[in-house]
This record gives sequence, structure tokens and C-alpha cells, in this order.
Amino acid sequence: MLTQPIVAALSNCRRVLLAGCGGGYDVLGALPLIHELRERGIETQLASLSFCYLDGLDGARRDPEHQNLHSVDAAAASELKYCPEAWLADFLDRRFGPGHVVHCFEKTGVVPLAAAYQALVERHQLDAIVLIDGGIDALLRGDERSLGTPSEDLTSLAAVASLAVPTKILACVGLGAELRDGISHADVFERIAALTARGAFLGAGSLLAETAAGQLYLDAVEHVFGHQADLKRSHVHTVIRAACRGEFGARGRHVWLSPLMNMVWFFDAAAVADEHLFLPSIADTMTIWDVVARIEAIRGALELRSRSEIPL
Repeated sequence: MLTQPIVAALSNCRRVLLAGCGGGYDVLGALPLIHELRERGIETQLASLSFCYLDGLDGARRDPEHQNLHSVDAAAASELKYCPEAWLADFLDRRFGPGHVVHCFEKTGVVPLAAAYQALVERHQLDAIVLIDGGIDALLRGDERSLGTPSEDLTSLAAVASLAVPTKILACVGLGAELRDGISHADVFERIAALTARGAFLGAGSLLAETAAGQLYLDAVEHVFGHQADLKRSHVHTVIRAACRGEFGARGRHVWLSPLMNMVWFFDAAAVADEHLFLPSIADTMTIWDVVARIEAIRGALELRSRSEIPL
């Protein structure tokens, strides 16, 4: 019980990319893993499907070979412009020393995103990618009554699933943070059970303020939020942070804190992708709008399952 399958899945890896799956602040969920992997001597790179206007960000460097890929470091951090990735790089420089970079992807379709991921795989000789979803909607299979905000999550999942990388993991943190999107707990637990049955659930762990990994996460969220005070913050990481500190129960409309929120759940990303009902249908998309249109069309023709509830 004290050793989860995720440990074995990453034990032979030497260079791991930790990538925000759904965009924006999702990459903050990489902080506990940065600590754990560094403790094991594993090199880490960071990436994010960015919601920033990267071309308008001083210090962001566009890749000459992949126009949808930028390098963002602390020099790009500005309290006047939205870019949590830049402030994350700033935090890591302050904590561990200079030179940290977050590779930022523009929002595109699956084809250009996969190409940019492949470039990082080759340049950094990666042997594993961990997609980090703030929330749990990346885990759903497509016929649930509500999918939350699926476009960015599914684009990232489809792109990574197409790569020939030995180890591909999906990590989800913030279960219950998406009540306002209509996500059903029963649908999520049904998916976890189905993935458990095929050996694709790799275990879970709790983010706790008393641990080095949990404290690194909380410090990073505090730093990034503090420097983006007048700009958009993350609802998901706001409630995860509260749960980490032991807060519980209703905190306004669509917010009900519980210890489920500050747990990180690990899955075989290839198995999650394989079981998704319409992931292959977005594999050839070029723009994010292509992805949105395909999802809407498929959902319109798909027989959705009845929403189920459980007494939580």
C-alpha cells in the first residue's frame, strides 16, 4: 500500500516532461511531481498548453521550427500581463536557481500540437510524459451527460497518445473542483473503476501541507497568484489549496471542499485515450476550433447516458 504502481511506472525514467493538459494554470499541478522526481534523480522539463497571448509577451521566444511552440522563462513575468507559466519559472528560479523554462504551446489542433510535443521529445531525449489535468474531466470517455471543458484536455491527450514515448501518464488533481461544470462524481468513479479493471489505474496520493512536495506546491500557487493578483486566477487551484489546508464543506455556489480535491490520481494515458469514444475523430485537426466543432458535432449525434448520482 505504501508503494503505488505510479512509482514503478516512472522508476526507470531519466527525463520526464510534466505538461499542463487543459491549459493555463494546470501546469501548477506539476510541482509535487517536480519534488518527487528530483528526489529520485530524474530530470524534469515543464510544458503548458498556454492561454497567454505569447506573441505579445516580452521575453517569450518562438521556436524557429514550430510556430506554436514558445519558451517562457522568468524574464517574461509581468504583473500586468496574464502568464502563470512565466511566474512559475520565476518561482522555480528563486527556489532552485536560475535557468528554468516552461515550454508553452499555443492552442491549436492535434496535428501541430503533436508535432511540437515530438520536437521536445527529440530535443530533450524524453522517456516519459506526464499530462497534468487540473480537475478530472480529461478522464471521462465522452458519453457522459457533462464533459466539463473538454477541448483543450482532449487535444493534449490525443497529441500525446500519438507519440512513440515509452511511458505516458495522465495525472488528475482537483476531483470535485468542477461541480460548476456539471461533472458527476459517479461518472468519474465509474471511469476509475473501469481503468482499475484493466490495470490502468496507477494509484493516488494526497497533497498535504506537512510534506515537502505539498509545501512546494502551496508555495508555488501562492507566488503565482500573488503576482497575478489583478488578472485571472485558477478556480481549481484555489479550491485544491483550501483542501490541502484542511478546509471542508460548502464555500459558496458550486464549491464543496473535501479531501478528494487534494488527491492526485494517476492513470495510463494510453489506456485513457484508447477508451475514449471520439478521440480518433479529432486526430487530424489543425486548429482548436476544428476540435470544438468536431466535439459539438459528435456530441449532438451521440446517445448520452443518464446522469447518475451517488450519496457523497
